[in-house]
Amino acid sequence: MSAITDATTSAAAPTNSNPAVAIPNTLTANDFLQILVAEFQNQDPTSPTDPTQYASQMVEFSNLGQLQDIDQILQGENNPQASLMQAASAYIGRQVVAAGNTIGVENGKATSIEYAPTSTDTYTANVYDSNGNLVDSVSLGQVSGGSLQNFSWSPSSSIAPGLYKVKIVNSSNVALSGLLEQGTVNSVAMASDGSVSLNIGNLVISAAQVASVAQPTTSN
Repeated sequence: MSAITDATTSAAAPTNSNPAVAIPNTLTANDFLQILVAEFQNQDPTSPTDPTQYASQMVEFSNLGQLQDIDQILQGENNPQASLMQAASAYIGRQVVAAGNTIGVENGKATSIEYAPTSTDTYTANVYDSNGNLVDSVSLGQVSGGSLQNFSWSPSSSIAPGLYKVKIVNSSNVALSGLLEQGTVNSVAMASDGSVSLNIGNLVISAAQVASVAQPTTSN
């Protein structure tokens, strides 16, 4: 088998009549296939090659093609932005969390806010429109201090799509700090400077601000 491989490799290898022209040393998937076909054509009919060896070479051929595809992706075909955009697309369908107190409303659904009260108390979530007008006030009841909580707003049918600010206050009307914006990524976009933004439901956040990424939770 090795003698046949050596002979067919030499047959498949291109000749270089001009020493000034460099011949690539990399074996391409097409070269590999030509060698395999040559092995079929030149095997000794009185002592045929074990078919399992051909199967093994076909696996090698498949792996070679996959490695070349990955290499082209990483190289980005001389376009680094293409590779970066492909990496950013991994965010799609993932749940992300970033610092902020804004929620986005789209198709009657709102993104959510995570918060951690510093002390046990009764809390209220106040929602404001872009003009600072209070559009809703939701009682959160008594919440234990130090526990991570999630505020999921259910906007009424009269609430227009857009961005809204949230303040979570205790019984003394003191607002909590350190709120986190949370949502599932619907799409990604890249600016001319290479920065990536994530749309989590009419709310766009910078990928650089993302604090955590997780699979979205599903309700039974």
